[in-house]
Amino acid sequence: KHFVVPEKYEGKDFTLNFDGVYMNAEVYVNGQKVGEHNYGYTAFAFDITDALVCDGQTENIIAVKVSNPIPTSRWYSGSGIYRSVDLNIVNPVHVDLYGTKVETPNLETEKDGAVTTNIKTTVANDSDREQNVTLTHTIFKKGGEPSANIGTVTTETKAIAAGETAAIDATVNAQNPELWSTTNPALYTVRTEVKIGEEVVDTYDTEYGFRYFKFDENS
Repeated sequence: KHFVVPEKYEGKDFTLNFDGVYMNAEVYVNGQKVGEHNYGYTAFAFDITDALVCDGQTENIIAVKVSNPIPTSRWYSGSGIYRSVDLNIVNPVHVDLYGTKVETPNLETEKDGAVTTNIKTTVANDSDREQNVTLTHTIFKKGGEPSANIGTVTTETKAIAAGETAAIDATVNAQNPELWSTTNPALYTVRTEVKIGEEVVDTYDTEYGFRYFKFDENS
């Protein structure tokens, strides 16, 4: 992949995400090996910030080498990059990769009212100094407007040291969410905004369906 990064992205963080490569993948950026992943069925990601040139002129080159020794499987698995590849560009202070976890532990009993929705967020501070961070979480129908939300909350400020990550917990009372089912797969967006002061420095969306399972001897 050949591409030029505009100069305005200098100072941002770049993460290259692979949803699946079969197999023994080695990833190079401008001739520098940034990582390898040998298992063919799982997603992986590499921080490629230091290997990129962001001057609006220089051509960057991403190369992926795949080695698939035969035989490797009980069936023909195919080979190469077989799932999506994304380049994420974020500010130095941001939600970490796969950095949110959403849980509704009391959904069965609360489903007809205010549903306790616990959100654990891992925030990374890749800047060169400590940052005071707050998070605002907003839950709204997927494809809908955030203003028509069913719940929102803003956390207390948390200091995150330079080069460190921190887990920040929050609870949102989601009002009367529509439950997900196979006949009505209702989905919501949990939008997480990372703020330093009043400035939003990162926005991270998590797709979520309100659903619970119950098994008993009569099922």
